[in-house]
Formats: sequence, C-alpha cells, structure tokens
Amino acid sequence: MRLLGMILALGAIGWILYNAAGGDEAESIIPESYQQSLDKAKGVESMVKDSAEQRLQALDDE
Repeated sequence: MRLLGMILALGAIGWILYNAAGGDEAESIIPESYQQSLDKAKGVESMVKDSAEQRLQALDDE
C-alpha cells in the first residue's frame, strides 16, 4: 500500500511539473528566448556566408 501511494504521489508531481512547463502547448524543450537567439545567430551566419561568397567572387573576377 505504501508503494502504491508513493507511485501515485510521483505521478501527481510529474503531472504538475508537466503542466507547469507548458504541457501540450510547448513545441520544443528550448525556451523561447533561447530559440530567438538561435534564429538570430542563423541569420548572422547566413549573412557572413553570403559576404564571404561575394568576396570570393570578386577576387575570382579580378
């Protein structure tokens, strides 16, 4: 009986934490602010890549 109570208590705690974290609404485990930073970094990376390709093209044209 004690084991059953422990399992039910752990299940309830898990359910509470799941709902507190967003439950079904969460699209990923990454927090929104971190996801925005990752998206911004991808944009910067693509700008640097495009700039490098343009410089290489300009050097090839000379």
